[in-house]
Amino acid sequence: MAKSSAAGTGVRPLLSRLNAGARVGLFVTLLGAAAVAMFVAVVRDLPGPDAPLDLPWPAWVALFAASEFLVVHVQLQRDSHSLSLTDLAFVAGLYLIEPATLVTAQVAGVGLTLLLQRRQFSVKFAFNLAQYALAGCLATTVFTVLSQDTVLSGSWSWVAALAGVTVSTLTVSACVFAVMWLSEGAQGVAGLPRMLGLSIAFALGVAAVGLLVATTAMQNPASLGLLALPSVLLIAAYRAYTRAREQQNNLRLLHEVTSLLYDSDDAPTALTDFLTAVRGAFRAHGAELVLFGEEDAVPTLSRSRDGEKPLALLPLEHREDADRLVTWAETTGVPTTRTGLDAGAELDRYTARHALKDAMVSVLSTEGRVQGLLLVSGRLGDVGTFTSSDLELLETFARHVATSLDRGRLETDLRRIIELQEELRHAAMHDPLTQLPNRTLFLDRTENGLNLAGRNGQWPAVLYLDLDGFKPVNDTYGHQAGDLLLKVFAQRLHEAVRTADTAARLGGDEFAVLLHGPIDAVGVDQVLARVREQLDLPIELGGGRTAKVGASIGISFGGPDTDIDTLIRRADLAMYTAKRSGRGRSVFYDAGLEAPEVQPAGIEQCAAADGPEPRPVPAAP
Repeated sequence: MAKSSAAGTGVRPLLSRLNAGARVGLFVTLLGAAAVAMFVAVVRDLPGPDAPLDLPWPAWVALFAASEFLVVHVQLQRDSHSLSLTDLAFVAGLYLIEPATLVTAQVAGVGLTLLLQRRQFSVKFAFNLAQYALAGCLATTVFTVLSQDTVLSGSWSWVAALAGVTVSTLTVSACVFAVMWLSEGAQGVAGLPRMLGLSIAFALGVAAVGLLVATTAMQNPASLGLLALPSVLLIAAYRAYTRAREQQNNLRLLHEVTSLLYDSDDAPTALTDFLTAVRGAFRAHGAELVLFGEEDAVPTLSRSRDGEKPLALLPLEHREDADRLVTWAETTGVPTTRTGLDAGAELDRYTARHALKDAMVSVLSTEGRVQGLLLVSGRLGDVGTFTSSDLELLETFARHVATSLDRGRLETDLRRIIELQEELRHAAMHDPLTQLPNRTLFLDRTENGLNLAGRNGQWPAVLYLDLDGFKPVNDTYGHQAGDLLLKVFAQRLHEAVRTADTAARLGGDEFAVLLHGPIDAVGVDQVLARVREQLDLPIELGGGRTAKVGASIGISFGGPDTDIDTLIRRADLAMYTAKRSGRGRSVFYDAGLEAPEVQPAGIEQCAAADGPEPRPVPAAP
């Protein structure tokens, strides 16, 4: 026990010192050595069956190559597990050829398919050959031992064949998960029970068909031709089923992945989530999105790669590669392509420059405008490269991205138009200096107030204000100081009136206030008190200068016999009456007021009422 424990503790430090690639390489070497040793020591000397059908070894190689070509791919973690039809040919071979010939034919046929169709090389290719060789050796040994037992005869040999297939399936699955454990740790084998159940069930079903083929061949070899038509139909049905399921999965993926672009207000997060989902949908190592933007914009790169932190909207360092892919797509007229195709020659050069296994790319464009590229690279697992259905799905993703970009650009343009219209409307209805409503907006609101009062009897009132002492400030300190005074007074006037009321600048130093009804003289006096309170406050003009101004105010009330012109004219008349009466007066209109004749002398009198020129007032220390 002590020796065993010491040996175990010595192996673990050795493995921990090796990286994942070295550990897998060591395992493949040991696996291959075990397969060769068992073949030489056991399988080579196993007796063969006495079969009436004698096919040459190359025919068996071709049969295994074809059966390995027809596989069901199931993705587990980062690797693809293949449920192969080789068990059909293998079970038939158990009854028809010698064990050693069967194992070598299987390894050769499977190796051809892996090399030519799936483009496997180096360690992965060696691993698959080694596991098939070891599984074949174990299966033939189990079958030979059980079927030669005197107790087991006739249909019991079928049990021996199924037992051999079960051992083979367990061996292959154990080898696959051993590699995943060596490269990824314990998380790589989380799906072992589920995958084992699926693999064994599938293998036994295929083996049962192989038993049928073997039994038919031994009893009447000519009748094997009858199996051709149902076999073709089964394969066609399988292909149709897988295509339908693939389309269904693609629709689901399309909805899930593209929704990431629409459901988030955070562009970087939406892009990285989208690219990560795209990478998962295609079982790829990386996904990139290049956006060119407007003509003067800097192109950006967003990227998601297996084992790396996603990047979003970073400046694109080398635009030449993207431009070459776009130019190639425009030249060939093929916006979506993959490596290994005639239309993907430029993409082949791109993958070579960037040391990528394989890739596919789609140009994002709408209405002849190229917006960028969507590129997916590095297909994971044993499935080989990307398929034509992958290209179709990528093109669909690209169309949705382009549509999303266009929609976002359209929404931005509409928002800018609406904002511009609002700015223009605001400018047309507001005084540019004080930002108060101008004469046009004031008259519009006053007319609406009168129309409403005609229905509910709640008549408004109008205040007409003319500043006292503004002209001397403007003449003494300049227009800049005068403008500042007007802005400060406008803000204070706006704060003095009620929220529902409208304070407006009519022009120059004239202001007006619309007081919505119902309101009477008491309510107006309350507003006037707040306005006078604001007028009593000094106004800072800068440079240590301050000024105080007053206001002459005329007030008129609306009524059933009052239209907008009459209401404004009466308030104006009351204001001029107040101005003639002296600085800082308020006058309510009544029928006894007579309109003053607007003559130069009258204007001079009003100006004189403004008082003497203001003198600088030192700022408080």
